Amino acid sequence: MIKKEAVLQRVLQTVPGILTWAVLTSPLWLGYKFPLAVIFLVTFLCFFWVYRAFVHTIGSYIGYKRYKKEVATDWSSLCRKLPSVEKMRHLILIPAVNESYEVLKNTLGGIVKSDFPKSQIIIALTCEERGAKEVKQRIETLKKEFNTKLPEILFYTHPAGIAGEAIGAAAANRTWGGRHAVAELKKRGENITNYIFTTYDADAKIHPKFLSRLTYAFLTDPKNQDRFYQTAVFLYDNNIWDVPPMMRIQSNSVTMAILSAWIVEPQRMQTFSAYSISLNTLIEADFWDVTLGVDDTTFFWRAYLAKDGNFSGKGLFVPVYSDAVQGSNWLASHKSQYKQLVRWGWGVVVFPLAIKGFLKNRRIPVLRKLFQTYYMVETYTLWITITFLVSFGIFILYAVNPIAKQNPLAYSIPKITSTVLTFAIVLLIPNTIIKELLVTKKPANWPWWKKAWSFFESPLVIINLLTYSFIPYIHAETKYMLGKKMKDLYFTEKVRTKKQPS
Repeated sequence: MIKKEAVLQRVLQTVPGILTWAVLTSPLWLGYKFPLAVIFLVTFLCFFWVYRAFVHTIGSYIGYKRYKKEVATDWSSLCRKLPSVEKMRHLILIPAVNESYEVLKNTLGGIVKSDFPKSQIIIALTCEERGAKEVKQRIETLKKEFNTKLPEILFYTHPAGIAGEAIGAAAANRTWGGRHAVAELKKRGENITNYIFTTYDADAKIHPKFLSRLTYAFLTDPKNQDRFYQTAVFLYDNNIWDVPPMMRIQSNSVTMAILSAWIVEPQRMQTFSAYSISLNTLIEADFWDVTLGVDDTTFFWRAYLAKDGNFSGKGLFVPVYSDAVQGSNWLASHKSQYKQLVRWGWGVVVFPLAIKGFLKNRRIPVLRKLFQTYYMVETYTLWITITFLVSFGIFILYAVNPIAKQNPLAYSIPKITSTVLTFAIVLLIPNTIIKELLVTKKPANWPWWKKAWSFFESPLVIINLLTYSFIPYIHAETKYMLGKKMKDLYFTEKVRTKKQPS
């Protein structure tokens, strides 16, 4: 039985990579004998890409309007009208490694500024052993600085070298802190059902209204035990104007994709970076998988399978602010960004996890399994390869099979794709405007030409799609397909060239 399980695991590990490389190289192996198939494939992908770009542009606009409405709402007052709000508590888990005083001050300062009662908030900060001494000293300094404004902080040190744990993975650190925090609450005799659990990275800062908005959403949702709550407005405002252009473009692309997706396709959203659930759900899912190098999306699947497919998300349009990738210099920033995205590419590990769960769990409806499988294939194959194929697919076909040029349809394809892609580029204009309205204002001391140039950075998103949104994911999927392991996961160092307000 164990051998069969291992074989199944190995087979499923190869599926995403095989599919991706099959699609990516289709102009080569398909173009020689069946050039029309390649022509139709590229044409379909071109129109599909533009269709999705158009839909997501509409989604971004609606998302921005929701954002304006939610940040203008007095959620604290609305919460006070709910009879059960006084018994509600927040447990906020923050994993740390060796973050600086400035980073931690910014993160904890967000909680201090929250309009939700601080007496109903508990922070659990769990730190990797190698940085625990320094981080704990910084936390003690911040406690004194914030004085009585800072809520209770539980501090845990995650030991290094625990057998079976993926080295450097946040999942192990979160699980260590989460289990100890829950044990502490139970020891005190606390009612676990009164707790909303939230976790986010040590560089994240919540909006002052975030906890009130979350509380209101949770208490007015009859399905709050089967739901995760997540910001739809994930901004990189902490340092967005300090990083090189490609880091800014990558970060803003993530922001816009998340914003529109919560409007256009909320049914396929999964836990990412900063999310909230009932504390009971965390316990039911048995925390995170400490053996894997990815913690965000894998948690979704642990909860999804534990709840027989009855687990979905709700987007909140009150923001959370995080760090864009920044290194000590221009080159270090680009290297750090690449390594982070390779780590994100390892999110493909959820494919075997999900499929094996579907095979074992007969209580999940078949149609739901099929939809989720399609979403994974689309994510881990189609969206990784689509930009490359639309850009170069026809030219590769011509190189492999020059006779294909004689086909009337093949002759007109470059013109069609050029027209369609021009329309796609035009869609960058409304997206750029929305992005400019969302992110923090440009530094006042910037000269006019620099401000103007930053507005015209958006067309570089095409370069980003062919580099950072393509190569790192191919890198990760290929290693995974070949049975390689990412033994020491890359921790994205938090570099701040300027101090942030607390």
